[in-house]
Amino acid sequence: MFRIFKSFYLILVCSFLLVNPKTITAQSSDLEPVVLIPGIMGSWSMDVLFKNKSVVDGWKFPPTDQTWDNMIDALEKAGYEKDKTLFIAFYDWRQHNTNSVVDYLMPTIDKAVVNSPTGKVDIVAHSMGGLIARSYIQGSRYRDDVDQLVMLGTPNYGSGDVYTLWEGGHVPENWNNADQWIIEAYLWYMTKATTQTSDNYDTIHTFIPSIKELLPTYNYLEDSEGNIKNTEDLVDARNSFLNNLNIPSFTGKKIFDRIKGITIVAGKGEATVGNVPVVERGAPETKLWADGLPNPLPPERNVAEGDNRVLLSSAFIDEFDLIPPAPVQNFLQKFFAKLLPTVYAQTELGDFLVKLQVDSKHGDLPTTAIDKVFGALSLSEPTIAYVPPAEPDNITSFWFASPVEVEVTDPLGRIITKDLNSIPDAEYTGESDPNGVKMIIIPNGLDGEYKIKLKGTGDGSYHMAATRFTDLEDKIVTVEKEVKIGEIIEYKVNIGIDTSSEIIISEPTITEPDSENPPIEKSAIELIKELMSDLNKNFENGKIKNKGIYQSLMNDLKIAEKALEESLITRPIGEKLPKLHELKVKIAEKLAVKKLNDFISKIEDQSSKNKMEIEAATAMTEKARDVIEYIL
Repeated sequence: MFRIFKSFYLILVCSFLLVNPKTITAQSSDLEPVVLIPGIMGSWSMDVLFKNKSVVDGWKFPPTDQTWDNMIDALEKAGYEKDKTLFIAFYDWRQHNTNSVVDYLMPTIDKAVVNSPTGKVDIVAHSMGGLIARSYIQGSRYRDDVDQLVMLGTPNYGSGDVYTLWEGGHVPENWNNADQWIIEAYLWYMTKATTQTSDNYDTIHTFIPSIKELLPTYNYLEDSEGNIKNTEDLVDARNSFLNNLNIPSFTGKKIFDRIKGITIVAGKGEATVGNVPVVERGAPETKLWADGLPNPLPPERNVAEGDNRVLLSSAFIDEFDLIPPAPVQNFLQKFFAKLLPTVYAQTELGDFLVKLQVDSKHGDLPTTAIDKVFGALSLSEPTIAYVPPAEPDNITSFWFASPVEVEVTDPLGRIITKDLNSIPDAEYTGESDPNGVKMIIIPNGLDGEYKIKLKGTGDGSYHMAATRFTDLEDKIVTVEKEVKIGEIIEYKVNIGIDTSSEIIISEPTITEPDSENPPIEKSAIELIKELMSDLNKNFENGKIKNKGIYQSLMNDLKIAEKALEESLITRPIGEKLPKLHELKVKIAEKLAVKKLNDFISKIEDQSSKNKMEIEAATAMTEKARDVIEYIL
């Protein structure tokens, strides 16, 4: 009898282990999907940010941004799969948060709930991303599809950091290098490369209203006599968005009744802006600093209880802002609430609101809070002790708003273009429009001489900026000139020479297009034969080091050549069946394009591994692309 009972008990235990996802690592199909929401400037789409195109898909993390790498890796190791149970709600961080809810967060949740066993998702949001999540959950469009909300360093009562940005167009100097170059690049484009706005202040107020929605709702401006101004009395820096979000009678009814719980993880131990001393702006000034000019500028980071961007007291939602007034209270309830208000609020909330602290900078929270996030989601503790990615000592970048093709060579002779890159960790990013904005970003860029080569793809003016961002200072030097189609313009840019932080751009060397002897138009087959000849010479001269790669490249070109030759031949059956001939031509051309793309991919791979000389690789890929363009 005992054996029967013991066996029955073991069956029950095993059954519990199989059905309870909290006791084991859950399979992907059993997991409630997680939606990650980055903070401000944590999403990137050049077509949207620089051309205001209406594009919902195609967003990604900004170049050089590794903020979420460790969190994503940890979640994937826990069984989550991208686009199945793990989603990233990228968004246009310039616009109002309520707009981001409709345009970006809700469509992402729609994709995620398809694979949800509960019909709900968990949200993990960093910084301003938490405000977007709250806007959705507390708003009229909420569809009962969020289970838990985890906020990392979310400024629920605002951040004093952004006061200088909103009222003076002054970018906070404590922001990390990645955030600085992103906002500075956008401001540069809007004020220098276009005529849409005249200065940073106008750009921010016209195109980045989300900045205002990060302003503090607590009193923080201190006048010259030591008096703290009431935020309700401010002229330009009142944050009605957060004020409305934090009204207890509004907030509590929405959050408390709509989701399972909130976990807040806030960073501490980093000097953060608290009170901001201000003086009256000077008489000539009528636009900037309506509520006071910071003194000093930038403001001092005078509070240790924060993450360098957000105070602990701002990240942690006050219990009272989650408890709506009870419609009916008996005498004992009223007495209890008045005598021990905090205990009363905590009793009402129970385990709904969890507040956790970690020693962390603001941008590191998606790494330093991984174990806290896993705890909130009832996941097994990660087996890896993740370390926040190191911030580069500098970000060296080059920006181009012009009808030009771009090539940048660093002090060691390494080259980056749209098609090739031999500079470690560097990135090329650009609009879909070939004549649009292009940027080259180089983390930990070397000091020395950079060479810039521009080739005109149209007639008109171009703007070029050479930049460097460090913890100590930022430098941006701009050049504006005219360009003609086919013209070659070359610059030398000295950065950090002789330990100086100055950026010096030389006068351009210009090679005019040959208008008297324009190049003779060649067929695609002739261009491929030239490529074969170039390939042979590069191999014979040792510019291609691997014989097997050489043979593979030559084979790609031969197949492309034969395909194009076949496309020019009309077989007897093709004469009888013209549509069949047309189909053959399309298939032949498609094959040729595929082999040419294979050719380009192999060259790029070999070049990135330093197994092929950069100049030779660049020339061959450019010619191969010309052939593809000719075919298409």
